[in-house]
Amino acid sequence: MLRSVSAKTVRDHARAFLWWMLGLVATVWLTVAIYPTVRDRPELNRLVQDYPEAIRAFLGEGSIDFVSAAGYLSAELFSLVVPLVFLVYAIGLGAGALAREEEDGTLDLLLAHPVSRRRLVVEKAAGSGALVVALGVVLWAALWASAAAVGMDIGPGRLAAATAAGVLLALAFGALALLVGCATGKRALATGASAAAAVAAYLVYGLAPLVDALEPAQKLSPYYLYAGGDPIRSGLDPAHALILLGLALGAGVLAVVLFDRRDLRV
Repeated sequence: MLRSVSAKTVRDHARAFLWWMLGLVATVWLTVAIYPTVRDRPELNRLVQDYPEAIRAFLGEGSIDFVSAAGYLSAELFSLVVPLVFLVYAIGLGAGALAREEEDGTLDLLLAHPVSRRRLVVEKAAGSGALVVALGVVLWAALWASAAAVGMDIGPGRLAAATAAGVLLALAFGALALLVGCATGKRALATGASAAAAVAAYLVYGLAPLVDALEPAQKLSPYYLYAGGDPIRSGLDPAHALILLGLALGAGVLAVVLFDRRDLRV
């Protein structure tokens, strides 16, 4: 008998999670290992400040002090690499959580067990969310260990704040992918719609300083909620964190409602 859909979800993705974990740890170690060659070169700050305004807008203000530990990590990891990795992972999990089961014709096997539709969505979401959070823990541990190894002047608290912001961003878009998948039963549509929304959020955040028409929308972008408070320097902004968490929970609730009411292809 199927006792826990969440546990099954985690078990089914365990091998893929291992590869994601290894790739993420390798990326972190390689990036941090280069830092000692940057730390004692203040002229790099002038080089970054001479970048075109468009590039600096996407890197974020925190990366202007490139030779500091926080500025280096912000520019090299948290401006693009971390959100990209976590968004791809979370959107893939959310889009395939139930839409893949429906497309593969295995959803009827799940529903044949004494599991309601609503519980199925909740447990699938919980299992997928746990995997994203676990990948965040891996990132934090890898950052802390590698930063200590090269003598980076940055504490585990600030690394945790930046990591938590990335996890919350990923959970929000992963929940959006789950919502579209539950509403349509189409994994490709769920993946494409969520990825397009994530790219749009990134572009609005990055282009707003350059395009006056986008400036009012910048603070509405989920990417602003992730990076706008500069969590690696200032800590996790509670308001930003709560909004991202609220977006994830809201999308999850809608996914439950729509999946419960829709005619399924089984």
